[in-house]
Amino acid sequence: MSRSCLTATVFSAAFSLLLPQHVQAQPAWKPERNVEIIVGTAAGAAPDKTARLIQKLWQERRIYEGPLTVVNKPGGGNVIAWSYLNQQAGNGHYQMIGNLNVLISRALGASPYGHGDFTWIATLFDEYFALSVRSESALASGRDLIARLQKDPAALAIGVSTSIGGANHLSAALALARAGIDPRKVRFVAFKGSAESVTALLGGHVDVVSTAASATVSFVRGGQLRTIAVSAPQRLGGALASAPTWHEMGVKATMTNFRAVMAPRGTAPAVVRFWESRYAQLSTEDEWKKDLDANLWAWNFLDAVKTVATVNEYAADVDGLVATLGLRKP
Repeated sequence: MSRSCLTATVFSAAFSLLLPQHVQAQPAWKPERNVEIIVGTAAGAAPDKTARLIQKLWQERRIYEGPLTVVNKPGGGNVIAWSYLNQQAGNGHYQMIGNLNVLISRALGASPYGHGDFTWIATLFDEYFALSVRSESALASGRDLIARLQKDPAALAIGVSTSIGGANHLSAALALARAGIDPRKVRFVAFKGSAESVTALLGGHVDVVSTAASATVSFVRGGQLRTIAVSAPQRLGGALASAPTWHEMGVKATMTNFRAVMAPRGTAPAVVRFWESRYAQLSTEDEWKKDLDANLWAWNFLDAVKTVATVNEYAADVDGLVATLGLRKP
């Protein structure tokens, strides 16, 4: 090696040692121990089923082969799970299945955590809401419902779960408000769960129920119920293929209970990239898509940047709706 080449090599090596650490190339992040996917419900609920399908497909398809457990932290309207997640600030070994409840609870003043208190990794799919009636009901579509309530907002009882101010209530309230009806004057009846609200509808105790679209599918197939409106931007498939969207009826009331993945606050970009890529792979799997179709969930994979932008938009909409309804706690 010539003296000039040697000098250049030595100078280059010395200069690299003087560079700030953040300027030098960093190794790609990867998990070093067990990873937890947290859900804020008991085993068997929809978020839990989603997390366990992720676990199954990641391991079977070798998308992620490290140790992975699903951890249930039910209670407090997800606040227990959110608190547990954020106790792991900056730790890439923890993540959680998140949905619209993050935004609603904050808007209601029921949670100390806002959407900005977490690191968002990806959006997985959309779950839309449906308004359903008994098969013999005179209400043929959402237009009939609106016409009745425009004459008398208290003319019909609408069952929702799990509370006034919950996602099922807000989705119906949004549609009615956009149709010129004051939702504060409508008779909403809250039940502990969708199964209870559907039972009340079948028994004639309420006239309509607002639920996740998947909650009434078996009853629609069996001919006991009809879905008269869905909050999706376009018609859903399967048993609800004939159910019109609010948009079709001239009401701008699209609303989704999105499913997204959150990590603790302070999670590094390299960690986000690692998990984002695994969820991107998952989104292409046929078994994943079949599960979405079976539950009438709409495939909608979004990366971290797009997820943050979308969640910000949803948060503004939810804040406005909660304020309109006067539901925010003092």
